[in-house]
Amino acid sequence: MAYLGQFRDIVYANEKREPRVATYRLVLLEEKPIAAVAIHLHRKHHAGGVRLARQQELDVVIGRIVGHELRGIRVDRVRIVVETDGRFTEYSLDFNAADLPSSRPSGEPWKPPVVAVESRDIVGGSLPVFVDLASARPVDAWLLTVLQRRSR
Repeated sequence: MAYLGQFRDIVYANEKREPRVATYRLVLLEEKPIAAVAIHLHRKHHAGGVRLARQQELDVVIGRIVGHELRGIRVDRVRIVVETDGRFTEYSLDFNAADLPSSRPSGEPWKPPVVAVESRDIVGGSLPVFVDLASARPVDAWLLTVLQRRSR
């Protein structure tokens, strides 16, 4: 591990454009031979109605964090860990390929647009990202130990 940040709050709008609050921190990880960052999102179910409460709000919160805090960092190097009532679940980030800039082949406008991209080309702030809820899995034991190190 290279860095374990402090928890902080982020204010965002829910689907009704009402203010909500989520608590998160960033953790920089050294996973040989690469470096990655984990967003540790702490959900507090019984902390009142303004806390992150719905799964649909995850995309909004994570999108804001990635777009602001992780601008320029490769999306394939970002891990999402959600802590709910002492349980830790990891999710993957994903993006919609339809959001990528595309071009039509010159001289053949009837052909579909061409998109050529590799996962390393998708970086924070370059297009909207969302949490792949189907990718839910338990957090690796070594990462769980890291995330439990500091008190909230």
